[in-house]
Amino acid sequence: MMNIPRKNFNVSWLNSTTKKSLCGIFLLLTIMLTASSCKKEPAPSQWYSETSENGDPILGVYESRIPCNDCERLKFAIVIYGNSQTNVPVTYAMSRIYVGKSEDRVSNTGNVEIVQGTAIDTAHIVYRLTTGAPEEYRSFWKIDENLLFILDDDLSPRVGDAGYGYVLNRIH
Repeated sequence: MMNIPRKNFNVSWLNSTTKKSLCGIFLLLTIMLTASSCKKEPAPSQWYSETSENGDPILGVYESRIPCNDCERLKFAIVIYGNSQTNVPVTYAMSRIYVGKSEDRVSNTGNVEIVQGTAIDTAHIVYRLTTGAPEEYRSFWKIDENLLFILDDDLSPRVGDAGYGYVLNRIH
């Protein structure tokens, strides 16, 4: 077996203040490098306006990821604008992005009417989009102020899949 001479490094010339300063500098450099490597993505621009073309204010903005037959999922959003005097819904703006198929936004605008009743209960409030909306996205059950449920042609709640459902959550 071979003896390898060991050399001891003498750091006695470093006093405790110097050691603390070096540790502080090292820590600061580590934090700066970590922070600079974490780049934030810019926030997506808002696709809807704060008022409708008629000047009506927003009553609610709802969105969700819903099932899609020919794409990974559908990013779905709807803005309900209400009469500034009565707060009754009058117009809407809808947005859809077909993830996995295209990142382009498909938008629709039109009028809203309130009707009474779903297939479940005649007392439920339904927002019906009367103009500009695709057939499959014309009726929405207002569960409460924060939730809308997309209904089918028979005014029954649409059934989702294992990953996504048809409930829209209020975000604004």
